[in-house]
Amino acid sequence: MRNFSLSKESAGLLLIDVQEKVFNQVERPKEVLIALQQICTGCRIMHLPIVVTEQYPQGLGTTLCPLKDCLGANQHYLSKTTFSCMNDANIRKYLLALPVKQWIVAGLEAHICVLQTVRQLLEAQKEVVVLNDAISSRSIYDFSTAIAEMRDLGARISSTETVLFELLKDSKAPEFREISLLVK
Repeated sequence: MRNFSLSKESAGLLLIDVQEKVFNQVERPKEVLIALQQICTGCRIMHLPIVVTEQYPQGLGTTLCPLKDCLGANQHYLSKTTFSCMNDANIRKYLLALPVKQWIVAGLEAHICVLQTVRQLLEAQKEVVVLNDAISSRSIYDFSTAIAEMRDLGARISSTETVLFELLKDSKAPEFREISLLVK
């Protein structure tokens, strides 16, 4: 794993496939939803780029409404059928064109779409932080295996609150109060 510190100037959030028909089947859905709402709102407060994907939305539904509320009306949603975001030519091109060298990754499912995307982001020389409290799978075994594998591949494994305050760097940051209230 490469040692790096996140910076607001270099980071972006990639929210992978948090959709209606899959979400209620995953482990810890209530806790995961809270972490997802916090990271989406926090990244919006800090004006980080946010990319949201949806796996076959015709069959699996769209992004959860509580997250759409956090993301705002202007958020664009990228549809895919590939498991890795990077295997969809349009999404890959979009991600690599953004001025983001550090991706904060959250979403579903940890052992499929999240893991495959993280692997390919790392292969593309991006720095990746996976939020262990903002990803999940239907099985705790698949989740824990995915966490271990992503760490072995070179991703940092962290948590939502850790990442939000790492991005802030200082309690004098203009967004500090809003972020502090967000995680209480």
